Amino acid sequence: MLMLALLLALLAVLTVMIVTRRWTGRLASLATLIAGAIMALWLAQVGLLPGSTGPLTPERPRVPGLDR
Repeated sequence: MLMLALLLALLAVLTVMIVTRRWTGRLASLATLIAGAIMALWLAQVGLLPGSTGPLTPERPRVPGLDR
């Protein structure tokens, strides 16, 4: 649900940038922030961020002497 809201917000910001052609720098910064949040959510969802448990998280056996 959050991903859908962020995608709609990104679409709205890009539409405002194209239609009004005002405050392009600030709107581009906002679009970058929203896109970064979308990317972080997606990476956490697939298990590629540290601390996330997704389908790509390897289950490593503990090695005595090497794991602390």
